[in-house]
Amino acid sequence: MSEFFNLPILESFSAQGFNKTKPFPNHLFKEILLPEAFNELYNHFPCLDLFEKYVNRPRGKSRQRPHNRYYLAFEKSIYHKDDQSGSGVAKIEQLPKVWQDFVREVQTFEPYQEFLRRSLNLDEYVIRYAWHVGETGSEVSPHCDSLDKIGTHIFYFNTSADWEVEWGGSILALGGKKTAKTNPDINDFETVESFDIRDNSSFLFKNTADGWHATEVLTCPPNHYRRLFNVIVQKRKTEKTLKKLWHYLSGKN
Repeated sequence: MSEFFNLPILESFSAQGFNKTKPFPNHLFKEILLPEAFNELYNHFPCLDLFEKYVNRPRGKSRQRPHNRYYLAFEKSIYHKDDQSGSGVAKIEQLPKVWQDFVREVQTFEPYQEFLRRSLNLDEYVIRYAWHVGETGSEVSPHCDSLDKIGTHIFYFNTSADWEVEWGGSILALGGKKTAKTNPDINDFETVESFDIRDNSSFLFKNTADGWHATEVLTCPPNHYRRLFNVIVQKRKTEKTLKKLWHYLSGKN
């Protein structure tokens, strides 16, 4: 029995259909979380004081625009090389009780883990967790995820009562890249599919060479925030790979 997940949705999801989706495997779920669980997680989203704010942080050699946002990692941040204390990193006991329970269930609930394995064709993998918060002017410019990522399941925590579609924030699946640039704009793609993230929505996608996605610049009023929680599935990494990833994220060559 799950405290959080809508089991029929997990169990009936077609991995075969998902993996045939173009331009890359993706799917928007409605109410994969039980309504009561979503409301509790929504009402007790981690306090912004725990987050680290990233502004104009370099994105390696791609020259893509920075992804300005508030960022919080669970237990260990990819942006901290050594010190894993302080802002931007949350230990389990720092989270609201409902979030402690949710993270534990995501980690250990076999039907959810089986859902990820089946959808993403997983063998050996690790999972990390992170919260993002966007504000006015925040943007997720078109990009593909780093090669160590296998896929991501994004849980969104906005509703029709606190967020207008016109403010941006919908996740965009981009197809048919028309330029050789590594830092394309949204209009450099032949197709743009927009997904409304509000009201107990989550978005699962597989990282591929064509897995370009983005979010338009947010135009929300002050004190309105785009909020999400990432379940990031990635390959097991050697120490050498971890060092290369840190150098990439820090903008060092």
